[in-house]
Amino acid sequence: MWQKVRAIAWKDVYSVLKDRNAMVYMLVMPLALSAIIALAFGTAGDVRIDPVPVAVYSADAGATLPNGQPLSFGAIFADVLAPPADAAGEAAALREVVDGRRVDDLEAARADVNAGKLGALVAVTDPQFTEKALGWQAPDPVLFYYDAGRSVGPSVVQSIVNGIASGMNATLIAQTLGPRWVLDVAGVENPSQAAQNAAAAILGARSAELGESEPIRLETVDLQGETRQFDALQYFAPSMAIMFMTFAMAAGAAGILIEARHWTLQRILTTPTPRWVFMGGKLLGTYTTGLLQMVALIVSTSLFALALGRNGAIWGTNWLGLALMVVAVTFAGTSLGLVIAALAKTPEQANTYSTVALFLLAMLGGTFIPIENLPAALAWLPKVTLNYWGIQGFVALSYEGAGLAEIVPYLAALLGMGAVFFVVSLWRFNRRLDV
Repeated sequence: MWQKVRAIAWKDVYSVLKDRNAMVYMLVMPLALSAIIALAFGTAGDVRIDPVPVAVYSADAGATLPNGQPLSFGAIFADVLAPPADAAGEAAALREVVDGRRVDDLEAARADVNAGKLGALVAVTDPQFTEKALGWQAPDPVLFYYDAGRSVGPSVVQSIVNGIASGMNATLIAQTLGPRWVLDVAGVENPSQAAQNAAAAILGARSAELGESEPIRLETVDLQGETRQFDALQYFAPSMAIMFMTFAMAAGAAGILIEARHWTLQRILTTPTPRWVFMGGKLLGTYTTGLLQMVALIVSTSLFALALGRNGAIWGTNWLGLALMVVAVTFAGTSLGLVIAALAKTPEQANTYSTVALFLLAMLGGTFIPIENLPAALAWLPKVTLNYWGIQGFVALSYEGAGLAEIVPYLAALLGMGAVFFVVSLWRFNRRLDV
């Protein structure tokens, strides 16, 4: 039986390889579209601004005010950037921009910024930060580490941190200049106009002096994130490859109907050949063609990226994970093509079904544009498509540097879809093919 399966499979693979038009459709068109989109988008960052992951570290022990109340400037940074979960008002609104969390390990947080896992790190490292600031003793500056591989997010967080520091300095200046200097300069309950003018002049000079020597300073450190540099090819190369692979698989599966029209299929089934052997051969042949197509597209897009001077591997460097994703997504695409062929009555009808269904699935799955901004009520919709799981799995490998454990959900979804599609197609053909 295995020899029959292999013979049926090899016949389909050979027919595709010698068809020039099929090779152009399978290889040249997806590569051309990926190249056009990549050149249009360049190596820009994400097309939308997600909440920036930020860590806040504070070693500030705080101080006690004359009225007995505790004060910690370090805690203020943490409360603003990483508010409690039940915070409301401005703190809750800020969570739409900053995804903050408090950390106790400064070096680990710095490593996360350097690896691209964090967009920024705000660190108050001086244990006497508040005490020194209140006494105008210039504490160690607030450190702001940021991932330069992100385009917009870190600059937004830096503006927020600058605003916090400026507000603290303004408060310190007001507390220093207000009560003490008015009493010292005026010296009387009802000062004359001349005394008021003199006091104003001295206050202005002292204000400028204090303003130039702000006790709370911000020092920025540029860390180039290693895994967050986004290239449009990392998204559109797999999305175009998957879409054209599904079309090729549907066309290959529709060959069953062409063989039925020419009575080739009926002659095969009159021999001692079970239908599952025929379906297995068609699946193996179409599947092998899909594998060859995906591998060729991975190689060609990688070479194209190198020719354009792109930095990093477009498909990632986890070769085992990449191979598993190719195997899984091709299996799902092949089985989907068999379902379409099983539901159609003629080759023309199969082409119509595949065009409508596969373009719809491609749009829903995020082939042409990322679909992260869908309303919450529709967030589940892309997940019913193999395009979504395939694209997200490949992007996880390339853009996020995912390991094998992290792509298991994508593999499971694709393999599950492929198994269901194949069983449905086999059941449908068993009901229809009576000779």
